[in-house]
Amino acid sequence: MALQFRLSQFEMDLELYISFLLEHHGELNLPYSFAMKLSFIASPLVLGKALMIFNEEPYEMIGTAGFVYGTSTHDYEDQHICQVEVAFIQKAYRHTSVFAQGLRELVQAIKADNEAVQQVQFWTPVDQPKLDRLLGRFTLLPHATKSIVNNMAFYTIPFDELESYCNRLRDFR
Repeated sequence: MALQFRLSQFEMDLELYISFLLEHHGELNLPYSFAMKLSFIASPLVLGKALMIFNEEPYEMIGTAGFVYGTSTHDYEDQHICQVEVAFIQKAYRHTSVFAQGLRELVQAIKADNEAVQQVQFWTPVDQPKLDRLLGRFTLLPHATKSIVNNMAFYTIPFDELESYCNRLRDFR
């Protein structure tokens, strides 16, 4: 399967990103009201970027990741932190190779867009065993952490460790 990854740059990209995530909002595993989900979906449009994943045959969007620089706690002034607000791949395309390629592309996009990033962080629900197995690999990286807060898992990963991990994944294509 040939994949194409594209960072949001144009208004049509932003519309495609929003439409795709709204279409799949029920599958995002975000345990929040629709209004709160919408804020997580939309914040990358203002405060960050969206990485979109397309299957080239047929040409269709199969996934996306939206991320911001900084945190709301610090009024987005802590630009050394990249927070992934939302990440989604359609169920039919959830394979290790797609995840590995997407993660590599995400890390490359962050590095190219904001060299100040030192940490990547994200939240996930705690009641997702498959997701926990997948993301548990990150906690094995030096200085990475996972903590549980209000039934949500909060992951923090040093950017250089995540980049190094992605370099080891380059064989998954």
